[in-house]
Amino acid sequence: MYRLVVRRVGIRMQRAILLQTEATPSKQRTLFVFEQAATAEANRLLSERNAFKGFNDFWRGIGSGSKERTGFNIQVVCDLARSIWRKQMGCTTVDGITVKFNVPRNCKTFETEAFTFVELGLYPRKRVAVPIRKNRNWDRFSGLLGSGWTCKTYGLTPSLEIVVYLSKPDTPLQARRNVLGIDINAKNFAYTVLTPEGKILEQGYFGQHIWPKKRHFAERRAMLQSLNALKKLKRMRHRQRNFIRTNLGQMIKEIILVAKKFDADVSIERLSRFQPKGRKFNRKVMTIPFYLFRRILEGRCFDNDITLNRVDPYHTSKWCARCGAVGAGHVNGNYALFRCGCGLVVNADRKASVAVAAKSLLERSPNTHSVFQISSRRVPVSGLFRPSPMPQSQVAVPRLVLERGKPTGFSRG
Repeated sequence: MYRLVVRRVGIRMQRAILLQTEATPSKQRTLFVFEQAATAEANRLLSERNAFKGFNDFWRGIGSGSKERTGFNIQVVCDLARSIWRKQMGCTTVDGITVKFNVPRNCKTFETEAFTFVELGLYPRKRVAVPIRKNRNWDRFSGLLGSGWTCKTYGLTPSLEIVVYLSKPDTPLQARRNVLGIDINAKNFAYTVLTPEGKILEQGYFGQHIWPKKRHFAERRAMLQSLNALKKLKRMRHRQRNFIRTNLGQMIKEIILVAKKFDADVSIERLSRFQPKGRKFNRKVMTIPFYLFRRILEGRCFDNDITLNRVDPYHTSKWCARCGAVGAGHVNGNYALFRCGCGLVVNADRKASVAVAAKSLLERSPNTHSVFQISSRRVPVSGLFRPSPMPQSQVAVPRLVLERGKPTGFSRG
């Protein structure tokens, strides 16, 4: 499985793919000596960083001295300085560091009949051509280059592998007709496909098999901790991490298939880090890889020309999809059910996915002069939105038409 990192920078998307090498023993020794020297210089720069107030002062203070000590190319020294300056202030040492090489000044690629090489400029008068293994990672990299991605930077990792950094302009996409809302929770991810008219096309769950397996891992790790079996515990942690990553990828593949099937954009909540609330809460919630899920989903949506919307989670669990009321929502502490005074009793997770999709549809409306209606219970429909300090005349509030006892309907006013 290839390693993939996707992030949004300005108006461009960036991603990194790890490529394995087939370097000879002599080239491996050369790369190893260079990586050790880069790590030693990084630790030296870390010890000097606190004496400077800004990066410009830091670079003026260490640039020439670092170049003379190591003999590296100036671009390599500058990248080491940037990497060290971005480290957290509590960091004092690093075990290894990825050194970046820019194209074409300090790095280039060329091909022969049998191999593809990445030539790295380690020193001003010394370059090393590293052969790349043509496996699935290489096929993925070649496919991205053919689909409009560009590569201007290569990196040498502490494990002596080559990481490629790609970028592509993030062009705005036309909104699809429907919205696929996803509610992220501890045991599974509930989803709802909603039309602009308020009709639910499909509901269901993603990843229902993950929670039982995670509970098995937790029980097994507790037993190994009681026996002080450190080696087995370490292997168990690796198996758990690989299981989560693999199944997250499979689940995101299903999300993309559902979105394509119903011509829908994808909407998730804009979640932040939870505050610890106790041992039981931490075991269930704090282990959910929200950031990893969002990062992979963002990349897959970008590859398939699907817009990924992130909506405010404000009142998504307390809003009633029938009457528009905002209340406590849960039944006697049972968080699996949602109950409203209008008589609606539904699954809480599936109802929350409806609210996520509804918020995304409401935010689509470009009409800044729309008005909102209220239900027969005199609850404002705009309760879905977080209160704004702006005057009401300057806030875009799309109109949501709700009728008691009927499915939710939407109108753009």
